Amino acid sequence: MGHSNQGLINLSVDIDSVALYLALYGETSSDEGAAALTAQTYAVGVGRFLDLFDDLGVSATFFAVGRDLEVPGAAEVMRRASAAGHELANHTWSHPYDLIHRDPDEIREEITRGHQAIARVGGPLPCGFRAPGYNTNTAVLEVLEELGYRYDASPLPSWPYLAVKYAVMAGVRLRGERSASIVGDPRMGLARTAPWRQGNLVRFPCAVTRWTRLPVIGTSLVALPPLLRRHLAQDAARRDFVSLEFHAVDLMDVAGDRLPEALRRQKDLAIPWEEKRTRLLEALRILLSSHDAVTLRVATSRF
Repeated sequence: MGHSNQGLINLSVDIDSVALYLALYGETSSDEGAAALTAQTYAVGVGRFLDLFDDLGVSATFFAVGRDLEVPGAAEVMRRASAAGHELANHTWSHPYDLIHRDPDEIREEITRGHQAIARVGGPLPCGFRAPGYNTNTAVLEVLEELGYRYDASPLPSWPYLAVKYAVMAGVRLRGERSASIVGDPRMGLARTAPWRQGNLVRFPCAVTRWTRLPVIGTSLVALPPLLRRHLAQDAARRDFVSLEFHAVDLMDVAGDRLPEALRRQKDLAIPWEEKRTRLLEALRILLSSHDAVTLRVATSRF
């Protein structure tokens, strides 16, 4: 989709296994069950995104969790993505939501092992990172610099998102369960909304609306009412650069894909995936009419 005098947009997909969503609601699964859910996330969720991007003729960035690539079939899906021109990037080794609360050696191990796992898939070495739960600290950024990474795509500068997240965590706790999510740094909700350079890294914040800072991410683009979904896309389209984040489960649903019933708490997972695909396409057509799609590896050279 080449146009002149256009803005740039990156489409990225965080490949968080369905098993990780269960953990957010205090649910657990056996090792065998978690592996099956991970394989399904790659084969179904990622597979549908690859088909969507192929239909649109765009390249995207996929953030993979390193240990998931050891599940049969997952690495093959990532090789398909790389062969299609998509970028593979680092989402840590095991997706610990409390990464920023680990000691520096554990942080280094999580990022380094994630890097090595993606490198084994083949293709260009990863040069970008997104943290679990969008949370980073100085120790995380120092490891990225040591590895020669070019960018960090973790920030989600949305105080409304944080408010909803904390409310969900409180609800889980009131039921006597424990969420895997953490509070993190509330100042993130007021971070910069345009890319900036920090040391040798470019920081790419996920898209939010200009004044209200509503998150313009896959979840909101499939779950909110039609007029608000359109507003989010049109507002984002006014920016010169848009980092639009999806999750693999944005193209999955509980009923059609026979996911654990506990995930009906995740409202967007109750929407049939075909309907979600239609809604995402509506937003993407708005954004791609004014923006050229690039991977974050390519976008880094512009900042």
